[in-house]
Amino acid sequence: MNATSRTRYHVGMNEIGLDPEYRIECLPDLEGARAWLTADIENTAEDVEDDTEFDALLAKLYETPDAGIVGEWTCDAFTFWVRAVEDCACPCDCAETDRADECNGTHGREAAPEPKLADPDEQGRSAFQMRGTEYRVFNTAGKPLDGYWAVERVAADGSPLQFPEFVFHGQQTREGAFERAVEKLHPYGVITFLPQRYRTITMDQDDQDADEYPEVTRDGWVCAWSTAGYVVVFEDGTERGIVWPGRPIEAHITGKDGRWVEFDGEWKFWEQAAAAVRAHVIDNRA
Repeated sequence: MNATSRTRYHVGMNEIGLDPEYRIECLPDLEGARAWLTADIENTAEDVEDDTEFDALLAKLYETPDAGIVGEWTCDAFTFWVRAVEDCACPCDCAETDRADECNGTHGREAAPEPKLADPDEQGRSAFQMRGTEYRVFNTAGKPLDGYWAVERVAADGSPLQFPEFVFHGQQTREGAFERAVEKLHPYGVITFLPQRYRTITMDQDDQDADEYPEVTRDGWVCAWSTAGYVVVFEDGTERGIVWPGRPIEAHITGKDGRWVEFDGEWKFWEQAAAAVRAHVIDNRA
């Protein structure tokens, strides 16, 4: 079975060398991305004295097939772009759940801002935020030594956690630790990940076996740990797949008959495998 992914398209523009000033749109298909890109170019052209270069770009795009619009287009002092985003984790999931009352009818939504790493404070710690949660990048050696960079979650009230909740540790550089953490944390935008559960060694075998399989009653996509060390992917309380966070990471899709079917894929993190299971189920739903 081949792994599949849901690709969406982020469309935006910015003045060269500056951050985007206007809305970045997250769209489900290239047709919509083309329309938004064209509107961005046309609207910008209205504010310049000479729109000749913009007219030439619009004519070029008119002759470009949909797949060819992915990339960057420089015109005058501006860059216009379309970026393909695999397994997009922007907040609204109306396109997948058909909740039209939460959608504008075209399944377009504003793209979630990309996290940015703040400058280090006087202690050498840098912070970034993802979906309202703050994370801190710091060096466990107490000074900027390569190979000792870690990322931890910060408590909601800003107070130190009793035990560091490491996303990663032992990373070579500050920037590398940040980029790796962002990649790992992206699936948390579409799946709720419950804390890991462990066997209790004082329990007898029957009780351990009974406690092995996790129970999930909440709606939505949830990952819950078996006490045997694997992860079950649930949708609205129904098992959709299994992920083994080993080396390599392995995953299975749960069929309607309850049997597991091997799910091919290569993932850096088990969270990515869980997100791929979710994407596969959605993509193959009748």
